Amino acid sequence: MLTFTLHQAFKDTIPSTPPSAPKFFYSWGKCKWDLFVKDFDAQLPAYDYKKQSTGIKAFTRALITSYRRHCPRGMHKDGPRLWDDTLMEAERMAVDSKARYLQLPTPDREAEMQRTRSQFFLLLRERLRNTYLRRISKLNPGEPLAWKYISGRKKASLPSPTSILLGDGQHTYKTARRAANALNRIFLPFHPSHKAVRPSKGINRQSASLNINASFLFGQQNNNESAATFTSSSSTSSSSEPQNNNESAATPSLVSSTSLISCISEPQNNDESAATFNSGSSLSSSSEPQDKNKAATTSGLVAHLHSPLDAPFNRTELLAALRNTPYGKAPGPDEVYSEALRHISSKGLRFLLRCINHSWTTGTIPVEWRRATIVPLLKPGKSPELLESYRPISLTSIVSKVAEKMVLKRLLWVWTPHPHQYAYRSMRTTTMQLAHLIHEVEHNRNYYFQVSLPKKSGIGNQLHYRPHRTLLVLVDFSKAFDSIDHRVLSRLLANIPGVNCRRWLRNFLCGRYAKTRVGHRNSDRRPMLRGVPQGSVLGPYLFSLYVHPLLNLLNSFAGVTADMYADDLSIIVKGQSREDAIPTANMVLQKLHAWSQENGLAINPSKCEAAWFTLSTHTESDYDREGKWPLVVAGCQIPVMTMGASQTTKLLGMDLDPRLTLNVAATKQCAATSQRISQLRCIAHKEAGPSPHDLRTFVIGYGASKLRYGSELIWAVATDSAKNEMQKTYATLARIVSGVPSTVDLESALLEANMPPLHVLCLRARLSIFENTRACQTDWMRRPPPESPPRAGFRISPLSRDELYAFVDAYTKEYGITQSSPREERFFRSSIPPWFAASAHRVTIGVEVPIDHSITDEEELIREKRQVSEEALALHSHRSWILATDGGVDVPKPAGVGILLSSLNSPEIIEKASINCGARPCSYRTESRALLLALEKLMIPRIRHRRKTLLVVTDSQSLLAALNKGPLSQTDWTEDQIWQRLLTLTCAGWSVHLQFCYGHCGVHANELADQHATQTMESGKYTEQGIAPLWHTDLLTCFTTQLTNKWRSTIRQDTHRYLLCGSRPSDLSGKDLITQEVLHRQELVHLARARCGESELWGRLYWAVRDCTNQCRFCNISP
Repeated sequence: MLTFTLHQAFKDTIPSTPPSAPKFFYSWGKCKWDLFVKDFDAQLPAYDYKKQSTGIKAFTRALITSYRRHCPRGMHKDGPRLWDDTLMEAERMAVDSKARYLQLPTPDREAEMQRTRSQFFLLLRERLRNTYLRRISKLNPGEPLAWKYISGRKKASLPSPTSILLGDGQHTYKTARRAANALNRIFLPFHPSHKAVRPSKGINRQSASLNINASFLFGQQNNNESAATFTSSSSTSSSSEPQNNNESAATPSLVSSTSLISCISEPQNNDESAATFNSGSSLSSSSEPQDKNKAATTSGLVAHLHSPLDAPFNRTELLAALRNTPYGKAPGPDEVYSEALRHISSKGLRFLLRCINHSWTTGTIPVEWRRATIVPLLKPGKSPELLESYRPISLTSIVSKVAEKMVLKRLLWVWTPHPHQYAYRSMRTTTMQLAHLIHEVEHNRNYYFQVSLPKKSGIGNQLHYRPHRTLLVLVDFSKAFDSIDHRVLSRLLANIPGVNCRRWLRNFLCGRYAKTRVGHRNSDRRPMLRGVPQGSVLGPYLFSLYVHPLLNLLNSFAGVTADMYADDLSIIVKGQSREDAIPTANMVLQKLHAWSQENGLAINPSKCEAAWFTLSTHTESDYDREGKWPLVVAGCQIPVMTMGASQTTKLLGMDLDPRLTLNVAATKQCAATSQRISQLRCIAHKEAGPSPHDLRTFVIGYGASKLRYGSELIWAVATDSAKNEMQKTYATLARIVSGVPSTVDLESALLEANMPPLHVLCLRARLSIFENTRACQTDWMRRPPPESPPRAGFRISPLSRDELYAFVDAYTKEYGITQSSPREERFFRSSIPPWFAASAHRVTIGVEVPIDHSITDEEELIREKRQVSEEALALHSHRSWILATDGGVDVPKPAGVGILLSSLNSPEIIEKASINCGARPCSYRTESRALLLALEKLMIPRIRHRRKTLLVVTDSQSLLAALNKGPLSQTDWTEDQIWQRLLTLTCAGWSVHLQFCYGHCGVHANELADQHATQTMESGKYTEQGIAPLWHTDLLTCFTTQLTNKWRSTIRQDTHRYLLCGSRPSDLSGKDLITQEVLHRQELVHLARARCGESELWGRLYWAVRDCTNQCRFCNISP
């Protein structure tokens, strides 16, 4: 956004604003990181075990001093100046002419003042226009500021709290400190019942040896996932690996490598307990438990020194936490930025790891980690003069967040959030909770009951059939995260196995203070006696643990289902009529209110809502006009939305109408997208703007994402008119990419923007959500079909799951993919315990092999690739074993193969392994399957061999880039299994290096693997029996490709673009396809309009001569 100073010529016409301090920022892209590392290492003192409390202070001090010295601050000084000498001269002339006119007002001087003023504004507009065009042309989707720039177009910015609270209003303060203290009293109120929890200094070891089972607390779970139960057993065998790099990391040693692999490779039985880990010899499966009807599962973790949960953190855990720390976040009170923290050296990593381990083993939380700075932010649509209108944004230490990520990784290994909690969980989204609601309503409508109604003639009664109704109650808690009682939460944390973990989490809540900042002034600090720390990593998960018993309680009632997304509670009650559902709902709300009072949460009745879902508009009992069945919570009545209500109920950002057709939601989605369309048009100028590919990214990420929210649900139940409205809005987004006018038809606009049609995206998203529910093994996914209706003519709610899979099978069965095809296990969490990953440093990965990109000759480029690949491999030629893998995609016989060699240039293959990778896999999946098979079949059997150095050669750079994230940062099941095998080797003393080399350039090991893959695909003979399960991404890609191809075959063929280019989408590289020169935005827009027959240079004759066909003048054929 362009901002300018106040000019002397017109300062009397511009209202004054309160002064504000300039905002300074660090230019991290210009930081001299090599000097930063050297300076940081020089300032970092030796770690003193006797004065461990000062360690984190010394680390923070060295980090801050280093980045302040070597990272520049302020605005960019390079580039052209907007306010140059010409503009300054024009401004001076305007000021002088105005001064002369005010000194002696005459007509001539007035005309001169107007003339100089016009010249100044004309020049200023020209400079602003040029600056604007230059700025939008440099927008890059990879920069967060570009997205912020787009979201700020045509949008009124929120005033800062400083300018409001210190202005001339009625409720203002004289100083910023007074305003900060007033806000601090609102954000952190004191109450006589608020008592601080004392820090835990330790737990008796004898009590840890008892068998503590918390099933009485969390209850039995009718779900497939492990409940929040913790059990401590009495003994186990564990040993620590020798310390590496002065890091204390207790890694469980392998008693038997063979038994380890057998435990890894065997899937868990449904009757076995989930999330079980034996520190001696086994790892748990990464898939979630499959049986819903089992009791709450237990964890075989032993407390204190014998518990792997209590083992000191290792370097791999720290690197994973740093890698998951995002850039661009505001620092906490310690002024540590994540950009600087992620660039520290190995010495700094060891020092930080010692500090975190000291805090973990002793249970002491540094003072810097328990401080917070609260920044007030005005809520949209609220009065800025009221202190209650501000939302507290808490800023905590970045170093503390890194430690919290490491603790959270271990906590989730012994505790699984409630299955009805859809927030902060893998494979759980807001749309899945909405899908659950729609399914409950539709499934309830498939059950009928008889009702006797008088006949129209007035003589006698007649039996009628009615479907069951559904009541939805939305409960709002007042400041739920800030109202948690620390004493209740401490009792829940006492069931966690492991002394260090529960002691650290308990002390994490104690002794916390916060200050509120207004401008550059801070308030007095106030203790945080209640609630979870806002802005922390552990806060949301501690809240989820806190409400775990509540969800158990609410879901124990018959005919009642309770779901939560963070603190938003929704209760679904089934019934035949209001007389049946309302009393049940009141009973549940009464239990909820009692539980809330016991646990310190307060229900806000004014924000609670309810909806009555039905189909008929002629059933008088649905309206309850006499008020016989009120819905009451905490002594207040909740309004129930019924058919014909003026307002709709909103759940998770989606409006729900009584028929649950989601037509209102579709209309509001289009209206919200229209605002973003106007913002996107600001950067899609026909003369300047981002490249087509970048602009398409902005359109999909900022515009289409808003339109497509919940589209997988809307597309299933909405009417055709609502779908057409969504398609028109989507077509408008597509026209922004290519710059074609609104008169271009929908198909041509989508082909020019190279965007798939909306119905393809909606059906893909719908298939994806059904695949997710299928992997989660939810009960509402496995329900049987409903019974037949009482008689013909009654409505049957569509079984969208069966209909969708039948629709998908029609497109994918020719590739051997059906609904019954085995699926690859989905990734819920890593199957590698964090404390088991200490040996990951023995695995090194070479991803980058640089080449000279200036080479244009094809043969010379191949020689260059071979040379750099052989040089990279020669550095590891001393290794004892060479493992080469390759994958081939050949329908219908794709293969993933691995060969074992004794040296890089050995022509003799020691052993081979191959597997059929299934129906229509992508190249990435065949490569990952090949590596997993080679490690499991060729290397694991040789784990006890005396030669323990391995080199893995592959030409899949994307696979190595995914593995390079580390064992604790994987998000896919196959890559997680690969790291399991690698850690199995390293725990047995192996050293492994994975090296990328360019394919098809003559590298010996890679060529042998490629030849073996080709022979395997031609012969169809594999060493492994069976077919690899289907990857969910391959299923979605195959379905999307087939559906898109069908759409392209059915588009209109009488359009100008189809006659010129057919159904081929346009190229978005922004280059001339012949000369490879980069084209300007204006040239690309002219080309797109010319292909669509809408060019402003040669427009349609149809608009001027009505008897001509709808073509351009070059293609026009007169009738």
